[in-house]
Amino acid sequence: MTVEEYLAYEETAEEKHDYVDGKLIDVRAMAGGTSEHSMIELNWAAALLRKLEGKPCRPFSSNLRVRARKKVRYRYPDLSVACQPFEYDDRESSHRTLLNPTLIVEILSSSTESQDRGKKFSEYREIESFREYVLTAQHKPYVEVYFRLDDGQWMVNFTEGMEGIVRLRSLDIELPVKDLYVGVQFPVVPDEEPKKE
Repeated sequence: MTVEEYLAYEETAEEKHDYVDGKLIDVRAMAGGTSEHSMIELNWAAALLRKLEGKPCRPFSSNLRVRARKKVRYRYPDLSVACQPFEYDDRESSHRTLLNPTLIVEILSSSTESQDRGKKFSEYREIESFREYVLTAQHKPYVEVYFRLDDGQWMVNFTEGMEGIVRLRSLDIELPVKDLYVGVQFPVVPDEEPKKE
């Protein structure tokens, strides 16, 4: 499928599809699809909206695609943030594809984690404006933040526990972990049984 065919197809498609190497990938099949995933996504959006009020950067939901310029690949991240001026794909008349995300959030699930950590992160790194990548666990309060340094290297910070604070350097803001997990019920993990001697 050509890029033009893909963009035309997505205009009328009932479901969203990523476009990678000329092939469609059903986003619904890749998504976590759980209530926890949905709540965390909404919590991220709400927290970012509050913190970015009055600033030139805005969060966008998973309905907005992003595109890497070097290799023509389109992805629907769980959440993206861009700073003005927003740049959109000139191959389409509507603003459905963002070209200059600063930050991307993906919410991990068993079906997406390897893609989010591997292929997608590699593709996102091709985007010149992309500075920060956030991976958020569904089943425990845990957030990984990857930040691109000025020399092109990436540093990572891990935040675990509801009392933690997630620092987003690209946006110069901090978010309490508890705000990202409002309403989320974590599975109960039984205590490890003592070993018998």
